[in-house]
Amino acid sequence: MNRPLAAWPPVPPGPPDPPFPPRTPEWPHPPWQPGSPPPVPGPSSASATVVLGGVDWLAERLLEQRVVTLAGELDPAAVNRAVAELALLDATGDEPVRLRLSGVSTDLDGALTLVDALDLVGAPVHATSLGTLAGPALAVLAVAGSRRAGAHATFRLCEPRSPRGVPGPQVEARAAELARQLRRLQERLAEACGRPVEEVAADMRAGRVLDAGEARAYGLLDDR
Repeated sequence: MNRPLAAWPPVPPGPPDPPFPPRTPEWPHPPWQPGSPPPVPGPSSASATVVLGGVDWLAERLLEQRVVTLAGELDPAAVNRAVAELALLDATGDEPVRLRLSGVSTDLDGALTLVDALDLVGAPVHATSLGTLAGPALAVLAVAGSRRAGAHATFRLCEPRSPRGVPGPQVEARAAELARQLRRLQERLAEACGRPVEEVAADMRAGRVLDAGEARAYGLLDDR
């Protein structure tokens, strides 16, 4: 039986394979190496996504319970939103609307706008005041159908500050308009509290402060 002859001289073995063969780079890439971003998980992924600037879910939940909340210094945007919320709740049912006032203050325009909006609401409005309610914002509480307050609530009757930055030729016209608005607000307060207009005006000029019990005696809050 013939056997294959071995090669002579023997052939030396070749160089060994490199210990770390080159591989296709995977994510994440070094900052100096370009590459594609990782895939975005699809709808079936279990990961959660946080959306900044989304819908105000707390306000939505409160509206579902027919609650409107006002807090702090109210600018025109906050007043317009409250007016829209009141109109929405009035159009969607006859159940009472609960109005929560927490340390609210606003100017004459804002207060009278909210007063007019409350006058147009056909559903009962139950208002509750917490913290300090000051200046024209008192009328927002006064015109509500039901008026209550926390045990430590404070009420400050005071005139609004004069606006700044009014051009010289418009100062007199603006002052006359503010005087007319202030008188209208004092009349609404006096009517709601069952007191003479001049007494309310004098208390606002003096900056009279009332606690919850005194506000109840003044007629600003309902009897328990």
